[in-house]
Amino acid sequence: MQETDIFAEAIAQAEGCLTQKEKRISAYFLARPEAILIETNSDIARKLDISPMTLTRFYRKLGFNDSADARSKIIQNTYGPDNYRVDQRFETSFSRRQSEDSQAGLELSHASIEAAFSLRDSELWGEVVERVTRSDAVHITGFQTMYYLADGFSRRLSYLRDRVHLVDGIDGVYAGLLPAPGEKVTLIMMDVFRYGAHGPVLAKLARERGMDVIIFADEFCDWANGITPYVLRYPAETHFFLAMPQGISTGLNLLLQDVSGKLGKSAKQRVRKLSEAQDHFGLFLD
Repeated sequence: MQETDIFAEAIAQAEGCLTQKEKRISAYFLARPEAILIETNSDIARKLDISPMTLTRFYRKLGFNDSADARSKIIQNTYGPDNYRVDQRFETSFSRRQSEDSQAGLELSHASIEAAFSLRDSELWGEVVERVTRSDAVHITGFQTMYYLADGFSRRLSYLRDRVHLVDGIDGVYAGLLPAPGEKVTLIMMDVFRYGAHGPVLAKLARERGMDVIIFADEFCDWANGITPYVLRYPAETHFFLAMPQGISTGLNLLLQDVSGKLGKSAKQRVRKLSEAQDHFGLFLD
């Protein structure tokens, strides 16, 4: 079942009791089924010349509480645990026509990047930037396919500040996460569904050791609830065989940008010294 099949089915069942304006909404969604996933209520209401309340009533007639409830159930139906095995993604990612897949991928990519910029305006984001900037040390790890993002982010963050460490867990006990008394340490973790088994264990261990824990994850991540308040969730990108994932990647880029702004003069001085070292060792072509 495609992601919007359950939504189209709900529209068909409610068709007989829809008002004229609600029929206008149903026609729009049947023509553009991906809109429920990538457009806001205000965008849709503006396009259809209706009020947001009319749109909310429409969702309720279909059996949903609101747009968020509809989107959540559609996403869970398509991208939840039963549909997110890597072998199933491999099968479905090559069964769609390339033109359809490209358009859907483009729109979901835009939604992921927009979500990252929206998070940047939140109070949570400000707290995350503050901790990455002010901590005595920053440890970074990524599970499964997210390890490459952790590696790249740690290397780039090292341009801006000292004491940045990539945690690989190769020793099995994460011995590097042993802060000195009174030391402020932040652990940044990255993972997407299906989550690594070590994630919750490591997050709890870090919290027990007095560290702040920041988690970059997709929207299905619920295991972090109660462990840390610093959880940044981005849209899942399951149209691709292996998620890129652009939302998390954009979020990490924005974090580097905002941390550099917070560090200001100290980051500028560090970057200059690193550039001088690169020139000394002849690391780049002219």
